[in-house]
Amino acid sequence: MTNEEYGITAIKLIFTVIILAVIISGIVFIVKKLWQDNNVKDIETDLLYIKAKCKIIHDKNIIDKNEQLLGENIKEYSENEKINEIVSQSQKWYRLSQGDLEAIGLGDLKYEDGYLINYDEEDVIYAKGIEENEQIYYKLSELEKQRREQQEDKNQSSEQTLTESEPQVDNENKEEQTVE
Repeated sequence: MTNEEYGITAIKLIFTVIILAVIISGIVFIVKKLWQDNNVKDIETDLLYIKAKCKIIHDKNIIDKNEQLLGENIKEYSENEKINEIVSQSQKWYRLSQGDLEAIGLGDLKYEDGYLINYDEEDVIYAKGIEENEQIYYKLSELEKQRREQQEDKNQSSEQTLTESEPQVDNENKEEQTVE
């Protein structure tokens, strides 16, 4: 093997390594994004389940005043300033304990993650926050609102694409045909 052939082989090897590195980094990025999306959906599902179970408890409490609401009524939340702002606006937030989570069938969740419920507003707070689209959401209602806005934007862009792809009728030809 000559020095010239060895140089060409080394260049091929370098390009192959670079291409493989790009492909692997792309795959890692995609897998990471899919894992994050699934994690967000799991948390959202848990929050929706908490919301539904607590709505049932709240409705029973309205009918029968002996039915106790789950959780400890809190007036402030010292672990997170943003959540404290939300909690301090309304005196009707309840922090769920591990026993409360077990009572509604979610014993596998950790109360340390911070689950708060407002029975009157039918809203749930997840203290760790849900990161989506480079923004952190604490309230389930905020996440749902953001999802609705995304869906509306997607629907509007698809409607706009449909109207742009429809054939345009030449108005001048129409006028000539009506005159004749």
